Amino acid sequence: MISCTRNVNSQNVIHFHSYLSLLESDRYEFEIQKCDFNRCLLYSRTNHKPYKVEQYQDMIRLTGSYKGHMPLLPNIRQVRWCKDRGCLRTDVTFENGQKCSSYSKIPFKKR
Repeated sequence: MISCTRNVNSQNVIHFHSYLSLLESDRYEFEIQKCDFNRCLLYSRTNHKPYKVEQYQDMIRLTGSYKGHMPLLPNIRQVRWCKDRGCLRTDVTFENGQKCSSYSKIPFKKR
């Protein structure tokens, strides 16, 4: 049982880093248009399209302007985003109570 718990914790960390990798990737070159606790509105500078990252049920998902979504991070209880020290701060609590936080150097769109 203990090894199973450690495995779930490891999987959560792997999924969290995978989520961060996509969010910070050069493939999209995201900039943040608006961010609140529940969601972030993003704009891709590479394909010139708007996106939204948000909690949906027990996952974080990425959606575009049209139907459909891409699950980014499963098994979450809660996520909170905020601007902190010029970075996007992501705080995630997983269903098993494990917590992960990260600062992402993603530019905020100047108003």
